[in-house]
Amino acid sequence: MEDDSLLKKEVRKIVTLKNNDDVMFLKKSLENLGGKIIKQLPLIDGYLCEFPDENNVALAARNEKDKLEIEDDLEFKLCFLSWLPFFNPYFAFPVKPINKPISKPIPSQGSSKTGWGINRIGAPAVWNKLNKKRVRVGIIDTGIDYNHPDLANNIKGGISTLDEHHQFMDDYGHGTHVAGIIGSSGNMIGINPYVDIYAVKAFDKKGKGNLSDIIEGLDWLLRRQVDVINMSFSTEETNDTFYRVIEKVYASGIVMVGAAGNDGKKNSVNYPARFSHVLAVSATDRNDNLASFSSTGPEINFCAPGLDIPSAWIGGGYEEKSGTSFAAPHITGTVVDIINYFGSLNPSEIRNIMVQNAVRLTKLNGEQQGAGLVEISRIIK
Repeated sequence: MEDDSLLKKEVRKIVTLKNNDDVMFLKKSLENLGGKIIKQLPLIDGYLCEFPDENNVALAARNEKDKLEIEDDLEFKLCFLSWLPFFNPYFAFPVKPINKPISKPIPSQGSSKTGWGINRIGAPAVWNKLNKKRVRVGIIDTGIDYNHPDLANNIKGGISTLDEHHQFMDDYGHGTHVAGIIGSSGNMIGINPYVDIYAVKAFDKKGKGNLSDIIEGLDWLLRRQVDVINMSFSTEETNDTFYRVIEKVYASGIVMVGAAGNDGKKNSVNYPARFSHVLAVSATDRNDNLASFSSTGPEINFCAPGLDIPSAWIGGGYEEKSGTSFAAPHITGTVVDIINYFGSLNPSEIRNIMVQNAVRLTKLNGEQQGAGLVEISRIIK
């Protein structure tokens, strides 16, 4: 016997119209079903809609399939591990939300204040060769600590697409850490200390996000004419709506970089990294081994440092964190440097430059590293 409580739970779906003139029809249909429009999603000519329950969703889909398409508002998780238990390298407990700022001394990296991953890809060697051009990078994540002294000067704008937040302040830490790898310019130095950062807070303090909020964020970044977008999140599922969104962003000339995921097994690259128009990044350690948690598969384009990566943290502090979440921004930062040095290039041209100059790691196979590890100093000489 079915549980009535499950059938009566309000559900949110993404509805796209086959004819934009049918918006009044959509509103009337939702009203008749006891639902409502939550927000418009112009990028896909769609709407996030709330239905009283799954039965009403099925009813709308069945009766009006010639006018609209209804798909799930997919849920995403961050590609972030809180810690790595020695007894099972593929397992990590769910990350707990950060309730108060954590501040630690700057991790010791020798004479330079850069993370070992940034040194590994050769970023410091090209700093004096970069131009004054400030490349625009979008980061869809948990927001950014825009008061962090290493990031404040480089953050040029931000938005929260979450219902319960009006500011893009990071209340989790993940987005700040990603931003620090790409563009810190203070006590620690990121891959490109001259980058312009545009932040989208699409993930809450529990590290969860939904497709509708990501779509809204992508639309906002498109209107800011960013050059590259970092997406350190993933889901095992996809749908036509998600595919269309990625196609539109790629067609606009924006490079998209995605974390492969932390499933720690073969053929497990998650979306959006799994899409062919997104640069999928696996994670390596200090010894150029594959990080045990990293997803792998034929969709991998490049590998990058992702284990024990030091970077900025909320509250003006610094932390070391692991996950393909932090491998991805090493590739994002590399793309930023390429655009800075060579000027405007399309996504295909940038990918080709990186493939031609990637270093094949002898310990990794093709599905673990793609073209290999990209050393910026081999590209910008």
